[in-house]
Amino acid sequence: MAFFDQSGWQLQNSRVYNIAGNLTLTEHSGPREFAEVVAELQSQVRALTDVAESEREAVNAELAEALANGEEPVAGRLTRLADRLRALGGTTAAATELGNSVDALAQWAGQHF
Repeated sequence: MAFFDQSGWQLQNSRVYNIAGNLTLTEHSGPREFAEVVAELQSQVRALTDVAESEREAVNAELAEALANGEEPVAGRLTRLADRLRALGGTTAAATELGNSVDALAQWAGQHF
């Protein structure tokens, strides 16, 4: 079971999206917080040393694209990326967990972008 620190939070009638561990977003989070979460997820991708470097670079490039305004909705890009990471699950359990985190980010983006 995952826990995250909520001390000092005073949220009323607000949803908290637990992306991963202490990595959270709320309904009031904006583009800056979104970019911070993407940067942290990119860091976690770089830490997947049992995944080929070319795959890590491709995933990080796709995460960076999620910050850009393209034709595809952000949530759709992130969901596709989450599926890609989970497909690596046979290689590493960390990739599956990271895919789940990206999927949680996609759910937030779908509601707030």
